[in-house]
Amino acid sequence: MDKNTVTGLVLIGAVLVAFMFLNKPSEDNSKIQSEQDNTSLNQPIKNKAVVENDKVEYDNTPDNSIDSVISERITNQFNEEQSIEEQKELMEVYGLFYKAVNGEEKSLALQNDKIKLHLSTKGAKITSVDLVEKDPTDSNDTYLYRTYKAAFEDSINEPLTLFEKENSDFYISLQDVSNPGISIKSSDFYFDVIEQSDTTVVFRAYAANDTIPVIDSAKYLDFTYRLSKGKYDVDFVIDYHGIGNEISPDVDLNWRMRGLSTERLADDERMTCSVMYGYAGKSRDYISERSSDEEEIDGNLNWVAFKHKFFSSILISEDGFKSGKIGQDQMEEEDEFIRNEYTIDYTARGLPIPSRGQVNLTFFFGPNDYDLLATYGMDMKGIINLGWGIFGWVNEFLIGPIFHFIKSWGIGYGLVILLLTLTVKIIILPLTYKNYMSSAKMKVLKPEIAKINDKYEGKTDKNAAMKKQQETMALYKQTGVNPMAGCIPVVIQMPILFAVFRYFPSSLDLRHQGFLWAEDLSSFDSILELGFNIPFYGDHISLFTLLMAASTLFYTMTNSNQMTPSPQPGMPNMKVIMYMFPIMMIFFFNTYSSGLSYYYLCGNLMNMGIMWGIKKYMVDEDKIRLQIESNKKKPKKKSRFQQRMDEIAKQQQKKRG
Repeated sequence: MDKNTVTGLVLIGAVLVAFMFLNKPSEDNSKIQSEQDNTSLNQPIKNKAVVENDKVEYDNTPDNSIDSVISERITNQFNEEQSIEEQKELMEVYGLFYKAVNGEEKSLALQNDKIKLHLSTKGAKITSVDLVEKDPTDSNDTYLYRTYKAAFEDSINEPLTLFEKENSDFYISLQDVSNPGISIKSSDFYFDVIEQSDTTVVFRAYAANDTIPVIDSAKYLDFTYRLSKGKYDVDFVIDYHGIGNEISPDVDLNWRMRGLSTERLADDERMTCSVMYGYAGKSRDYISERSSDEEEIDGNLNWVAFKHKFFSSILISEDGFKSGKIGQDQMEEEDEFIRNEYTIDYTARGLPIPSRGQVNLTFFFGPNDYDLLATYGMDMKGIINLGWGIFGWVNEFLIGPIFHFIKSWGIGYGLVILLLTLTVKIIILPLTYKNYMSSAKMKVLKPEIAKINDKYEGKTDKNAAMKKQQETMALYKQTGVNPMAGCIPVVIQMPILFAVFRYFPSSLDLRHQGFLWAEDLSSFDSILELGFNIPFYGDHISLFTLLMAASTLFYTMTNSNQMTPSPQPGMPNMKVIMYMFPIMMIFFFNTYSSGLSYYYLCGNLMNMGIMWGIKKYMVDEDKIRLQIESNKKKPKKKSRFQQRMDEIAKQQQKKRG
């Protein structure tokens, strides 16, 4: 080192020492600065939460220093644990909420007499829902709604869970105007709990100031959840306090869950679970069961429901969602490691909600009870699929009212179904009588119709077939018998048969209600477990299904003598079809609701009794035969249509002649 370098270093050191000495603060100035800092910390701030011993409490007193406490906590966290560069990276990704992405996740719960919500401070979201309503008829404080496994296999008194944390997600997507194109998820934030009671909780995520490493207490995002007594509703309020101009108006709500199996047969649940939704002023719509599909929202969507078989999770918006997507994904294989799960994913994503002011939404977590859902309007009762068109009307205005009226007597559901069947049979008795009278007349004419068929048997020319048809119709006309008279009553009764096919499997009242050997009328009854699976049949034997099929076969046999033979060669034989039908029912109904099979069984037994009574006391075949013979002797007046057809035939014959 040369002489000039040493001299330069000495001079630089002397200048630094002199500079430090001249700028040393006096004792008086230090005291003044300290007093100013203390005064700033004690400025009055209203309506803020106080952090004490890691517990957040709501405080309205004017003299507290919540801003300084929270600022100190966050400042220390970021100054000690993260570098400036790391903070800048977080700001670029999370914008004004970059200080809320670090924290400790805590769980809490809200409960009323109907439901229990489990929530997390990470994302301020509902992580799972339990139905905790107690059974009013059970003195042992048993839960009203339990899974089939808990109720019958394990005999555990634990509430039914609609979805779980591991298989659900809920968040809103925000965009900081200073970071366009970057989506921020509320599920990434750690919220503070600023207010909590048994039925209400307020979560808050504070926004940060870009230039100072502290939160801005006037800017925050609030999620409020509130339960009401005696309801399955959850009032959900989103409050963009002071940040409306700092985030993009394009705020989307995203909700996903995977359905949990609650019933006996998961595959049966897949037949009825789906995503349902309702537009303002329209009837409900849905994505087809057992399908993987997605729908674009087109209109004003008031609600979207993740429908389980007997329960639903519903998001309701009176203002409506104007766009977005809803869908479901039917998985191919079950995940055996997830408890009681049938693999179907429900998704509602990209549902736009306002970014300024408060957004008021409602969750519904509860049973698919027709009367309960009807109180919400917006055709939410349509979540219970009672059938389309006339079948739904029959269930809504006939089967349902009768069922609930008899149920109100407080008797067992096996007896309720029996009395319901009897009531329906009495109502349609005039149609049954008319149908039997038509069958009796056709039975009397059966020998004469057989003679006509024998006369033209083996003749295949068109003229022979036409003459055969003309002679048959002439016989009907001459005797006054209408071959279609028996079809009309049957057609009228068909809607009832198909309506109950929808009603019983979807009836919440039958869930976990036993009768005789059936422990659950909403599911299949089993008297024998096979230990192996038969394709299209199952791995068990349903006794109600066997009895129903046997009664159908016996009823068919007792009425087979009234069936006329096939009028045309090559046409299907109705007797064969009627005998095959009961066999098909064994395969089709083996895994269906035992309440439905029991209803059909009762109907068959009553039909046989009614037929016996009509035949013995109301219908005399000898009198019918005499009446037919008398009708043959009476002159028949042709209708205008017949007269016109005869004139046309005569004119054609003249032209040919």
